[in-house]
Amino acid sequence: MRTEEHLDLFAEQADAGSTPTRVDGGRPRGLTAEGWVRTTGWLQVGDHPVSSVLLAALAGLLQALVGAAALVTEFPVAAGVLTLTAPVLSGLAWWLFTTRLRPASTARNVDTCRAGELEPGDVVRLHGSIGPIGQVAEVALGDDEARVVLHGGGQRTWARGDVVHLAELLR
Repeated sequence: MRTEEHLDLFAEQADAGSTPTRVDGGRPRGLTAEGWVRTTGWLQVGDHPVSSVLLAALAGLLQALVGAAALVTEFPVAAGVLTLTAPVLSGLAWWLFTTRLRPASTARNVDTCRAGELEPGDVVRLHGSIGPIGQVAEVALGDDEARVVLHGGGQRTWARGDVVHLAELLR
């Protein structure tokens, strides 16, 4: 198992058949049949992910300000109502989408490593530093590639030297 500083050869090995779990041990939202987890919140400040609900509300505010600028001379009350309600409705719509329609978990990147250093149990981003997450079930190293089997049967192949992002599921 990977620790902060080194590889712990005496740690209990992760069960390759186990499902990806959140930090608190619960089942993540957005777990697919293929074993990977849909995630939201691609923006991260330090170790803290920025909620995608906030980003949706900010986008709603920007659109509302443009609409309010067009309406303010003819309908000033409607412009004010639009400016106040659009961010709330945008955030609410995004929250409903990511919790009910297309569930997704919040995740954060915690480290990077080379694909050739991956171990069963590691939780990795599948497409660079953002996007879905998969839990490594098995790693087969070739001459210059690492073939990674994910929980659920999905597979990825990276060059042994490719940098992959390790992550953890928060919600």
